[in-house]
Amino acid sequence: MTQDNVNHPSHYTEGRAFEVIDVLEDWIARAPDPVLGGLQWNSLKYQGRVWDKANPLEDLKKSRWYLNRLIDKLEAKQVPFAATYEDVLEDAAHEAAEGKELLAEYGLADIDDQPLPGWDSDDDYMWDPSLGPVELSQEEVDMILRNRDLSDSEPDEVVKVIEKRGFLLGVMANGNTCILGNNGKCE
Repeated sequence: MTQDNVNHPSHYTEGRAFEVIDVLEDWIARAPDPVLGGLQWNSLKYQGRVWDKANPLEDLKKSRWYLNRLIDKLEAKQVPFAATYEDVLEDAAHEAAEGKELLAEYGLADIDDQPLPGWDSDDDYMWDPSLGPVELSQEEVDMILRNRDLSDSEPDEVVKVIEKRGFLLGVMANGNTCILGNNGKCE
């Protein structure tokens, strides 16, 4: 019988009860998406022929490469919620800029919209001198701007939103700061 190196290569068929492709098609059918299935397929394909090739170590390393990539993809999908507090604040500022009402916890009141204990009931009840100023220091602003790509920003564009002592502060590309109002714009 002649060997068919295209349709049934020996490194997938000889000495086996099942051809590797048949096993792979059966196993991969359960993959949740084609990318994950393809990575699993390639990893298993290299394992399935490892002892029938001239360099088994090379095929095992190829299998590991695909397996590591599959693991990375699955781990990335495992993160149920990867938003930071900064992301939430930026989202709140964006929604406010679109005219949506900000939630109470982003304003000047406690969650139940009552002044916090021990503070005055006037408009400045969030002020506690022991916490320091509401304004950002020049060093804080410089650090924020150093970590941003400002090449596509207008000078007065807010490029970073910071929550400090109950206020949403906007840091502009030109280095100025402002308190953001309910509309998400500088007051």
